[in-house]
Amino acid sequence: MNVLCIISDTVRRDHLGCYGAKQIHTPCLDRLAADSVVFDRAYSGSFPTVPCRAELFTGRFVFPYLDWGPLPADEVTTAEALSAAGHHCAMVTDNLHLCRPKYDYARGFHSRIRVRGQWYDNYQPADAAFTWPCAEEKLGKRDRGRMQQYLRNVSGRRSEEDFFAPRVAQEAIHWLERNHDRSPFFLYVDLFDPHEPWDPPDRYLRLYANGQSDPERIILPIFGRADRYSAEELASIRALYAAELTMVDAWIGRLLEALDALGRRDDTAVVFLSDHGMFLGERNLLGKMGGRGEGLVGWPTFRELSRVPFMFRVPGVTPGRRRAFVHPGDVAPTLVSLAGVERPARMTAADLTPVLRGETESVRDLAVSSWSLRDWSVHRPSVIRTDEWALVYWRLGVRPELYHLSTDPGEERDVFAENLPVARELHRRYLEFLRQNNVSAKNYWPRRGLWTLGSRTSPSRFNLAHE
Repeated sequence: MNVLCIISDTVRRDHLGCYGAKQIHTPCLDRLAADSVVFDRAYSGSFPTVPCRAELFTGRFVFPYLDWGPLPADEVTTAEALSAAGHHCAMVTDNLHLCRPKYDYARGFHSRIRVRGQWYDNYQPADAAFTWPCAEEKLGKRDRGRMQQYLRNVSGRRSEEDFFAPRVAQEAIHWLERNHDRSPFFLYVDLFDPHEPWDPPDRYLRLYANGQSDPERIILPIFGRADRYSAEELASIRALYAAELTMVDAWIGRLLEALDALGRRDDTAVVFLSDHGMFLGERNLLGKMGGRGEGLVGWPTFRELSRVPFMFRVPGVTPGRRRAFVHPGDVAPTLVSLAGVERPARMTAADLTPVLRGETESVRDLAVSSWSLRDWSVHRPSVIRTDEWALVYWRLGVRPELYHLSTDPGEERDVFAENLPVARELHRRYLEFLRQNNVSAKNYWPRRGLWTLGSRTSPSRFNLAHE
């Protein structure tokens, strides 16, 4: 079986019609969902962008031992497994991080087609002319240099086809036109949009302008507190994000139409997912983490960040909805299984094939979304979710948080103090999750500076590895 895997960066699940959005236009992904098995409890695992790709490629939960950086040499990737079995494998992407020298995310692919110029790629020279899209101070000092490079890179755009998501989709379509008959194939398409900067064509922005003739284009807001912007500015920021997502949707639709036109719909599995979401003013937050003046705190992966779209369209599999807890890491063993290839031993995440076929309802009883545990210089939490509860487990002596999902699905009321036994049990299950995925706690945590989730009425410090 052929495989087409599409990942789009920073897609808020609640902005897709197939997940309940009412005001956002995503007709192409909604049609894909109608023909797919859609997972309603899919969560980011290893967070954010680069750790997620490592998890996605290797079928392993990498957050305990891998931060932002190269793909470890001893990992076995989906592309390596499929190419060894005779699949023709290609990556098409504008994701700058996947293309860094020595990061090695292209291994196993016969070809990598890179669309240049995205984000702060040093594509155009430093003396290229550009125009600020809004008042310069609204973009923040930290990212101003990157923003200048981005604006230089896009200064020559003349039509929608020159934007990044259209360019990636067109390159993927061209690859299919040249190679679709070299079956079996594995085409991995990684779109950086709708990751910021949010800079969509006018025709998409007009869908969300709410009567504004020329809404302000704060295409890269200062991340941190949302209340540094006015209500009108926040509305414009959200409109820019929604417009860029609708553009991504349209061009994914063109890619899927091309697959159908080439006659490969009936022998190609299609998976679509994202790596994480984004705060757009909820909880008075913008972005994924605090800025440099705010302690570089990695915010908890609350629902706005961690819930991701996740769907499989598989020939011969009846569409439907599933409530299994799933993560991006489950894609690798599932694609290998669907392709009829032997699963590498190091792929310890779940093969979802039995869930897709309706043979079982779940593969695990909890979901874990986590920043890397490797970097102890900043505060970065893990979030452990079950049917009823969500535990935010901080390291370095930060008090845990606990949310009762049955009565508080928005994860807004911390009830840790009243439910210490529940928190302790969730913490135990978190450690068991790590052990089941071949992670030894004693290898990754320091011996001091952690809150206990013991039976006493107030937390104290202890050695997590010896609990």
